[in-house]
Formats: sequence, C-alpha cells, structure tokens
Amino acid sequence: MDIDTSINYLPVYQALDSPVRLEMIDIISHEKITATQLAKRMNISKAAISKNLHILENANIIKFQKGTDNRQNVPCVNIDKISINFPQQIFPDYYKKSYDIPIGNYFAIEDIGPSCGLATNTEVITPMDDMNVFFSTHRFQAQILWFTQGSIEYIIPNEIPENGKIELLEFDIELASEFPMSNNSWHSKIGFWLNDTFIGATELPGNYSDVRGRYTPDWWPKKFSQYGLLNHIRIGELDTSIDSVSISNVSINDLALHKTRRLTLKMAVLPMDNDTYGGLTLFGSDFGNHPQNIKATVFYSQNDHGLD
Repeated sequence: MDIDTSINYLPVYQALDSPVRLEMIDIISHEKITATQLAKRMNISKAAISKNLHILENANIIKFQKGTDNRQNVPCVNIDKISINFPQQIFPDYYKKSYDIPIGNYFAIEDIGPSCGLATNTEVITPMDDMNVFFSTHRFQAQILWFTQGSIEYIIPNEIPENGKIELLEFDIELASEFPMSNNSWHSKIGFWLNDTFIGATELPGNYSDVRGRYTPDWWPKKFSQYGLLNHIRIGELDTSIDSVSISNVSINDLALHKTRRLTLKMAVLPMDNDTYGGLTLFGSDFGNHPQNIKATVFYSQNDHGLD
C-alpha cells in the first residue's frame, strides 16, 4: 500500500495506532483464525475484537474471506507492506546523461606550442609541430593529440530538463605528459576549468613508451608515446577530485550550471616549479590502453513537485 500524509489516509494511521490491533495483525498474518478464536487467544471480548477488526478492515489492512467450512468469515491480511510518501523528497532519484567526445572534437585551442601534433588511427596529420594543424578539417578523426604548451577546450550541451538540477559531473580521460619521442619520468602539471571556473590541477607522471599501448596501432613508432593514465575527474557536492583525491574545494553548487545551456571543459599545461612545461597528450578510443574517447557523465535530479 502506498500512502501519503494527506487526511485521506488517516484511517490507516489510526488503525496502526494500537498495540491490540498490531497484535491482531501479527496473529492473522500467520494463521487462519475466526473472530471467536481470536477473542479467546487474546483474552478480549468478542465485541472488542469485532470493533478492532472493523477498524482494520476500514483501513484496507485486512479483509474477510470464507473459512474452510465456507460458513464463517475469517479475517486475513490484505497487504504486505505500507510505504509512506512525504511531501519533500530528501534523497531525490538521480538520472544521467552520458557523452562520448572524440578527442579531435574540440571547440577551442589557445597558445598551442611544439612539440605538437595529431594523428588518426592510420596516419599522422601533417605538418607536425605546427599549431595550424589543429585547425585541419582532419582533426575530427584524430585518435591522439599532443602539445607542450597551451590549452584545449571541449563542449557538451546542458540537456537536462528545465526542472532538473545537476548534482554531479564526471569526466574520464586517458592522459600523459608530452616529451619529444617519449620519457616515462617526464612530469607535467595540468589545470582544469569547468565553464571558465578553475576547478583544480593534477600532475601527470610521464609520457609512456615502455610497452606498446593495448590499442595503439602497429604503424605508430615504438619510441613515441604509447599510452596514458585514465584520469577520473569528479565534481560533486563537496569538492572536485581526480581518482578520489581532492584537487580543490570547488563543488557542483559553486558553478551555477543551471544558468547555462552548455558545459565546457578546458585543459591547460601549467608551468612546473622550475618554469618548464611538461606538455599534454590525449588518447582516443584507437590509441593507448583504454578503448574510449573522452567520456562525460552528467548526473541530475528532477524537481517533480515544484518544491525548492
């Protein structure tokens, strides 16, 4: 039985507000017993038993049916549970939208510097080390891209309903630093912005070529970057984290995402302590160790009752 806090369900609350009636429910839930037998069992007058059974029946908690002899009516439980729906939902249902963003489907780049370049799963997009290659029409087929300095920005639509509220954002991206050829111990510092708000930074430990990436095509030279590390970025109620380690106190509520119809993720190479730039390499579904592009997931709730 589904009930709420309206007066319509007052008989249910009243029926349950009695130790005697609760005991009656327990007895008739486990055995078939007549009102007369129930009165003897509970040492209560038959009139009192009849009154309390009527209250339970009026609340639709019990019903009467013919006994085995088809003469006497036997009370039996009519429900197996009662759920109470309160006016305000404390823990709202979450919904989600997922987006697969090819790494070449960026909307903005800025101050890209060499070494830099892009490649599809079959060839390098030329010329290398020229930032103008990032404007090539072939960039949409890119499966790996890299640059030593600069920033890159991706956009996804904010498609949640008008009565929706974004509760959590997640991005999964395979990343490495950038070094000419490759260097497993080459560190880089990467900053992240969500809708132009800085949400934190992380350090990438290397640009890896010790083994071939699981999905890196055979034609790609072994001495070049082979794979990265999968970074799980989460912007939640309390903070922003990468792989469950907090990188800032920026929470989802700080971003006022209900005011915009798009979500932008910007990544930029930040200077290290010695003013060097360690670069950034992004891997698509056909390069590296993880068969995915940039994966974005939006978790949201819906204000179905029009309540704040």
